Amino acid sequence: MTGQHSLTAGTTGTTPETPSSAPATSKLKQLHQLGLAPVLVLIVLVTIVSAYDSAFLRFPSLMSLLEQSAPLVLLAIAQGLIVLTGRITLANAGLASLAGVLLAKMLDTLGAGAVPAVLIISALLGLIIGVIHAGTQLPSFIVTLGFLGVFAGLALWLSGADSILVTSGYGNVEWISFRLYGIPISFLIVLLLTGVLMVVMKVFPLGRRIRAVGFNERAAAFSGIRTTRVVVLIFALSGAFSGLAAVFQVAQLQSAGATTSDSLLLPSIAAVIVGGCSISGGVGGIGRILLGSLVIALLRVGLDLVGVDSAYQPILYGLIVILAIAATVDRRRGTAVA
Repeated sequence: MTGQHSLTAGTTGTTPETPSSAPATSKLKQLHQLGLAPVLVLIVLVTIVSAYDSAFLRFPSLMSLLEQSAPLVLLAIAQGLIVLTGRITLANAGLASLAGVLLAKMLDTLGAGAVPAVLIISALLGLIIGVIHAGTQLPSFIVTLGFLGVFAGLALWLSGADSILVTSGYGNVEWISFRLYGIPISFLIVLLLTGVLMVVMKVFPLGRRIRAVGFNERAAAFSGIRTTRVVVLIFALSGAFSGLAAVFQVAQLQSAGATTSDSLLLPSIAAVIVGGCSISGGVGGIGRILLGSLVIALLRVGLDLVGVDSAYQPILYGLIVILAIAATVDRRRGTAVA
């Protein structure tokens, strides 16, 4: 079974921390476990950005930030659901790019039916990834890396390696970019979906099973949980959220391309980790992912304000992921991620 964690003794394979670093690390881990770390980071970032640009705290600027963050939140949820099972996907952004191209082409012929069609296709592609991962016992990293190439190639082929401007049928998704009393409808939908998922994770057995699989898949299987079914279902759900992110991007940009969502891969992973989800699985939640996504979205805005070239921003996201994992990982647990 992949994705499982071997539990080791508290002192086995661990490196003692120095007395000076132990208290700080312990406090950081406590904040991480309570889900307060992203809240504090968000407050600090808001303070810094507003000090640099006082107009940032105005209502239109804040609403613009929420609107821009919607696709990132959806891709982060797609990633976070996989991470909660003790796995990772490198294909969610590539799938979103492919779904955007499909949507741009299908809106002209299917109209409003193009949206559910793309969501179903995205869920099926996620399902295929899950079935292959579970059936072959290959690490999810390898399987999704392979599908990243598949999705990129398909998107390039279908788009003709060019951006597709959506004209006919655009009205079927344009409403997502509208605002209700100044609040972006896209972010209201994201809040609704986040709330529903939080209830599912908290109240329904599926949420407990996802965390059980992520924390210790072998123990979950011995307790009667059909772990393979849970994993495959989560990959399908992740695919659907990736497709929904594509719908939101097409609504915002009125266009789609083979690489439209690719730049959100690393930020979506960073959002999950910064939000307080353990990379080894079993710890975290949808609310934390939302907060982590807002932190990363605000960071992107802050970097643009201070004039940091977008070409250098992935370096920072990569460093954030490494530092966040290093500071919060529980080294008493197995760290293998399948």
